[in-house]
Amino acid sequence: MSGAHLQQAWAEWLVDGLVAAGVRHFVTSPGSRSTPLILALARAETGGRAEVAVVSDERSAAFVALGQSRITGLPSTLVCTSGTAGAHWLPAIVEASEAGVPLLAITADRPFELQARGANQTTHQDGLFGTHVRRFLELGLPDADPRAAEALPRTAVLAVQTSLAPDPGPVHLNVRFRKPLEATGGETDEVRVLRRRVAASIERGLPTPRPPRGAPDPRALDELAARVRRARRGVVVAGPSSPFDAVAPVAVERFLEASGFALLPEATSQLRFGGPPARFVCDAFETLFAGGTARRSLAPDFVLQLGAFPSGRALAAWLGSASAPERVVLARRGWPDACNQAADVLVADPAAALSDLADRLDGAASEADWTARAATASADVWRRLEATLAGRPGFSEAVAVRAAIASVPEGGLLALGNSLPVREVDLFCPASSRSLAVLSQRGVSGIDGLVSSAAGAVRASGFPAVLLVGDVSFQHDVGGLAAARDLPASLAIVVLRNGGGRLFELLPVRRLPGVDEVFERYFLTPPAVAPAAAARAFGLPAHEAATAEELQDALRGALARAGATVVEARVDGAATGELVAALADDGGDDR
Repeated sequence: MSGAHLQQAWAEWLVDGLVAAGVRHFVTSPGSRSTPLILALARAETGGRAEVAVVSDERSAAFVALGQSRITGLPSTLVCTSGTAGAHWLPAIVEASEAGVPLLAITADRPFELQARGANQTTHQDGLFGTHVRRFLELGLPDADPRAAEALPRTAVLAVQTSLAPDPGPVHLNVRFRKPLEATGGETDEVRVLRRRVAASIERGLPTPRPPRGAPDPRALDELAARVRRARRGVVVAGPSSPFDAVAPVAVERFLEASGFALLPEATSQLRFGGPPARFVCDAFETLFAGGTARRSLAPDFVLQLGAFPSGRALAAWLGSASAPERVVLARRGWPDACNQAADVLVADPAAALSDLADRLDGAASEADWTARAATASADVWRRLEATLAGRPGFSEAVAVRAAIASVPEGGLLALGNSLPVREVDLFCPASSRSLAVLSQRGVSGIDGLVSSAAGAVRASGFPAVLLVGDVSFQHDVGGLAAARDLPASLAIVVLRNGGGRLFELLPVRRLPGVDEVFERYFLTPPAVAPAAAARAFGLPAHEAATAEELQDALRGALARAGATVVEARVDGAATGELVAALADDGGDDR
């Protein structure tokens, strides 16, 4: 039997199984050992059964796939050659694992007889990603046994199901090919017979991957309902969530109405933009808790944490403090209790649990004016922010962030970089009824791959997007600009050119004695890359903005055309720390 023809058929059966299991998006990088897989992808794309993005930089490719999965909730599939290629995927694999984002990683590999013999471009790829994948599947070399051939598409379904449930995340498949890799001449009868058998098996139907929905434990809900009834000033804290995994605002609103609780929604929660009505929302919590107001005049007495542990510095510090109130976690998966103080952790479908909780509450026990007081406290912060900005002329990050958020069209995507940008939205931008899907990489909060991930989300969804990113993060993924070309919708990449990692100016290290001499070199690290110039080098349009008006004009133009545009916002980086301190200065911190 022709080995090359069997290998090509084997690769096609694997792709056919993935497509049958619902996979639509593939990302590949050029390589030799993966030739059969690449040709199989080309065949599927030509047949209209798959969309394939070709990204030459494997690290960028992995983040493109991650962005696709994060917006669709279905596993995008990575394909690469052997050797170090797959190792470049590790940062995105780790983020997908910690954030609970489904992803498939297929590495082509050399045959067993070349292992541990010093063969070129050969390393041990089995278990390459260690504990960061939900399952490792060694597919071995193509096998002519009909049982193996018919099982291969079902192995693809198994990979998809494992990536979706019970704990969504990445799955690694390793498939080996032996030279020759290119099938020439006609197929043998044996391969044709196998093709017919596998096609018939797929046509008869494969299992359908379905993520389970965990029903809440009635006894646990009874206990939680009793805690909610006892609360007089309860809050729901909503931490990071991917768009596909978000709790429906209507379910949250129903619980808030029944309980009298206030909602504290982080920007990454999918509940800050297009969430429950404003009367339930206390959205200035980062300033309130940083200054001590919330602990003095508001003083919540019970916290229902919805999903992941919050990433806001002030809010997280309060939840982990000795004075924090009783807290119960309601999450779809995992054990998100980063401060090890939760009174209980209830793992269930949050929307179903909130609905069942609302049914158990026969009238809110909260203080009658509790939500109004919380909303009023937030409104006071926003008024104070407006007055402070009006008295501080210049183009600050706060002004730039607010302008960028305001530019995102209804139903569009807002992608937030880590370090300062994701925090600045909570600090400077009130909640809004405008519905936006918020993309963030809060699984491990890395600054890598942000441009690539945003490009992947736009590619998969077709929705316009604004990416708000710092200049250090932009430089870290400048190669992602290649993946941002030829997108089906607008991607405005707003780079806050503030002279480096300004987040460190808000951390205790900045106040160490004698740190001035080393702070800029070791922590601030001002980037050498000029964002607008880098964009033009990749053939992308770019604009430079030194005022809010120039930024707004550039964003209008960027969002009026398909494809990526880089907007370099030259802001006063030092002003951010001063503004945060001014807003939090409300009479002292009583932590």
